[in-house]
Amino acid sequence: MVESQKIEVGYFKNTPHYNTEEWTQSALHFKEFGRHTNLPPNDHPSSRYYKFWEEEARRSVYGYNIGRDFIPGYFYFYLNYSPIWMDKEIFDGEENDLTELERLLKQAKSERVQDFPAFWDGDYQYYHYLNDAENAGEMGSVIKTRGRGYSFKGGSMCDRNFYLIPGSKSFVFADDKAFLVDDGLLTKAFDMMDHIETSTPWGKRMQKSNTTLHKRASYLVDQGGVKIEKGFKSEIIGVSLKNDWNKARGKRGKLIIYEEAGKFPYLLNAWNMSLKSTKQGRLTHGLQVAFGTGGTEGMDIMGLDQLFYEAKVHSIHLVPNKWDDGAGNTKSGHFVSVEQNLEGAMDKDGNSNWELARIMTDASRDNIIKNTKNPEVIVRFIAEEPRQPQEALMRLGGTLFPVRDLKEHLNNLRSYPEKYESREYIGNLILNEDTQKFEWKPDDTLRPIRLFPELDKKNIEGAIVIYDHPVVGKDGTIPFGIYIAGNDTYDHDESTTDSLGSTFIFNRVTQRIVAEYTGRPNTANEYYENVRRLLLYYNARCNYENNWKGLFTYLNNRNTSYLLTDTPKLVADKIADKSLMNRGKGTPGTAPIQKWGRELILMWLVNPVEKGSEILNLHTIRSIPLLLELIYWNPNGNFDRVDALQMLLILNEDMQNIEVEQTKPEAALSPFFMRMEMFQEKLRQRNDPFAEISKRLELEKRNKTN
Repeated sequence: MVESQKIEVGYFKNTPHYNTEEWTQSALHFKEFGRHTNLPPNDHPSSRYYKFWEEEARRSVYGYNIGRDFIPGYFYFYLNYSPIWMDKEIFDGEENDLTELERLLKQAKSERVQDFPAFWDGDYQYYHYLNDAENAGEMGSVIKTRGRGYSFKGGSMCDRNFYLIPGSKSFVFADDKAFLVDDGLLTKAFDMMDHIETSTPWGKRMQKSNTTLHKRASYLVDQGGVKIEKGFKSEIIGVSLKNDWNKARGKRGKLIIYEEAGKFPYLLNAWNMSLKSTKQGRLTHGLQVAFGTGGTEGMDIMGLDQLFYEAKVHSIHLVPNKWDDGAGNTKSGHFVSVEQNLEGAMDKDGNSNWELARIMTDASRDNIIKNTKNPEVIVRFIAEEPRQPQEALMRLGGTLFPVRDLKEHLNNLRSYPEKYESREYIGNLILNEDTQKFEWKPDDTLRPIRLFPELDKKNIEGAIVIYDHPVVGKDGTIPFGIYIAGNDTYDHDESTTDSLGSTFIFNRVTQRIVAEYTGRPNTANEYYENVRRLLLYYNARCNYENNWKGLFTYLNNRNTSYLLTDTPKLVADKIADKSLMNRGKGTPGTAPIQKWGRELILMWLVNPVEKGSEILNLHTIRSIPLLLELIYWNPNGNFDRVDALQMLLILNEDMQNIEVEQTKPEAALSPFFMRMEMFQEKLRQRNDPFAEISKRLELEKRNKTN
């Protein structure tokens, strides 16, 4: 789109709104006269009164087009038939000596009043986003700031369907019942019903069901002693999914709203469950929308994060991500910034004054930072009143990894997939019977796991992904000790967990991940065999979490248990329970060891690739699922790739911290290697195994410079 191109209508409208009272004539009439029309009531279809309400219903369902612009039906109904509670500033005279800016930056007293919503440019964009999604057979995902009345908007949407679309079902899902009732969305929807029941001809009897969680527009009649249900039969139903996301199953609705989606530990499971109820093949008969705010802990925010950034996977309507720094040409769900429709920073037509809002937001943030030393308070404040989605999705506690840098790198990969996908090698390792070595065979039918979490259990077989093939020495072999591996495995072919096996291969010279294999094939032995071949292909030794015996047993049966390292010496020094050392191979997955492993990950992530460089090791990661796991990591989740990376970097640390005792020049050898099985033949090796590859890398660097 050309920068100067004017767009006058729809989601991408970039011209100011004017004369917005044209959209709210019915509400303005009610505020002046206490009724929506002065026409005398008359039920005859040809009467002016009947036609007025027929037209109002049409606008509320299909939208209102005034020629120069258009608003969707949900928005029209919200503006004209959904009185909401809002704060109104109380002026006490003291502000007369202040400039307008000084007044806006000063705390003020207010009172709660009920009134019809004002027209806001942010609401115009939001309802167009949902309208575009519904027309495309897609869903909506919204990350928002606090204080923009989204529970009122959601309640109004339910009411519109209830009163104007016969037989419709509008569901509201929340993780906690309190988000539905108390001061929740359903309470707001049912409060707004009072106005519709008393001030419009759309009122409905609710004889069969009229509770705090369920209202049904119907009544019972007695026909020959048999109770017959009649009426509009539309419904509003609230469902608390706490601890049981399967409650979302089978809810076939015209509308499904996920309230407080930022506080929903199993949001993705529920979302994809209910998605099946709104779609049939390529046909979609319902709209799902999730909206939420940041500032939560642990895994709660992960689902909303995924619905926003991984939107396409979850059938969500995509728009350009114009909010995040470094987002490039990526797309996402819809975002509502704290600086849009900020109280005091709008004109009379609801257009946001972004420049004034920036000044006010800066002042609010400076005030919080100045008056508290608690970083959690600051993070929570910014996350609940964000300027960009990444701020909203900051988590309180849970991870020590550099989330902002990881997200920026992730955005870069998403913006320019050619930087990683076109440089990947996906295939199998096949035995060459002549050379008795495994060779790489590309296979474009294989599908590596690109998502985290991967909810499609039919797509978890995974595939080997190679970023850099092994480098060989002058003699055509791979120098021993260049490549190491880390593994997090599983034992059972069928499990009640979502655990995957994950293995990374690491080049110790470049400090880069060069290959990944994450998946769960039909049998555990298939996974173990692929790991075995990958280790042989790179001549790598692997540190693995030895809580499970399956991998060791399999390799031992294939006479290749030497591919697994003995328990690293540094690990042995950190284990208080020496009985764990009896396992001999690998590393126990104890809590202290895992904590140490995560600290090693952090150090590796933030280390520059070379002295003086601003490029960090994290910028060399090409695995999107690994980046997602590092971003979302928390103590309560299942993060297989992070666990595998821990094992790898523990081994890397152990090898770096071993002092070499050189008794003879020709037999200089790390004690680490001396502990390896089947390595006695290496004792007479005289050449430094790193020398050749180090020279080659240095030469390549000079050539690039020249």
